[in-house]
Amino acid sequence: MSTLILGKGYIGTHLKKYMGDPDKVWGKTYPKYKIELLSKSDLDYTDSETLYEYCLANEIKTIINTSGYTGRPNVDGCEDNKEDCFYYNVNVPVTIESVCKSLDIDFIHIGSGCIYEGDSEKEFTEDDTPNFGLFQSHSSFYSKTKHISELMLDTNFTNIIRIRMPIESKLTDKNLITKLYKYPNLIDFVNSKTDIRKLCEFITVVKDNFRAGIYNVVHDNALGTEKVTDILKEYGIENKEWKFVDYKKLDIKCNRSNCVLSNEKGKKDFEFDFGEEEYFIRLNASLIQKELKWEKK
Repeated sequence: MSTLILGKGYIGTHLKKYMGDPDKVWGKTYPKYKIELLSKSDLDYTDSETLYEYCLANEIKTIINTSGYTGRPNVDGCEDNKEDCFYYNVNVPVTIESVCKSLDIDFIHIGSGCIYEGDSEKEFTEDDTPNFGLFQSHSSFYSKTKHISELMLDTNFTNIIRIRMPIESKLTDKNLITKLYKYPNLIDFVNSKTDIRKLCEFITVVKDNFRAGIYNVVHDNALGTEKVTDILKEYGIENKEWKFVDYKKLDIKCNRSNCVLSNEKGKKDFEFDFGEEEYFIRLNASLIQKELKWEKK
């Protein structure tokens, strides 16, 4: 039996590395798994017949959908290309789920927690109705599509993993630390975050102990932006032009989600330890610091 990861993007490539490729930094691998990582050009998984035939021929047991449309350079890009955003964030996951149901394949879909906004003292659970999604006129189109996908998918069959603001040990474009490092104008909101390696660990646990439902995959004790930048400065990661500004003064096309999510459901159902957010900020910052020092040599 094989596991099929769809989407050779940010999460998909990290997940393939974690689950199947030897790597000194990532550590323990899982050779018992047969892992396939395919892009849309490798396999047109947007076509149900093509995906069905591939899964049948290759005895696929689990599909993990890491594909989606996030916009470039950020969610503002979704406002300019709503057709593609809706297609890849809504239509494609529904198509994949239909194939999984017909072949009794476990389906894990990577969603987003960017469907909430509110007071940092409120931790949104998986049972809370989104307040920054389809039914709010001020929400971003990206957030609307992520909410719609949750409404369209069958949470009694599919496992939806919500993530927030990914962080990692490399200064990649998707890394929140990179964005903070590059942006001079910041806003100080408390937001949940997701360490990319810890995400891969949770996905692996879900794969091995599958159960359907929605799960927030974030860390304990979310930090505000100012606290995060204070930590980054300790590791020599600093933009000398940083200044905190009023959210309303940002030059953006659409509103942003700022929220804190609860991870209690994942802790309970999978006995999973998500860890403290500050620990992962410091861990990744320390590794980035080493990389920056090496580049300066």
